[in-house]
Amino acid sequence: MVRAPHGSWDRTAAALAVHRTTVRQRVARAAVLLGRDLDDPDTRMELWFALRRLPGAGKR
Repeated sequence: MVRAPHGSWDRTAAALAVHRTTVRQRVARAAVLLGRDLDDPDTRMELWFALRRLPGAGKR
């Protein structure tokens, strides 16, 4: 997730019905597990494209 919608911790937390601190912790954990810097725009773009390739991704 990289953060969504539009990179806002608060909006992401509201969309997931969790506290913004939970979102930050989960994103930090994902960065550790991936071994990638999620603050890097190129890394976020690569991750976004990879996630879009998952079955059912992008469907609402």
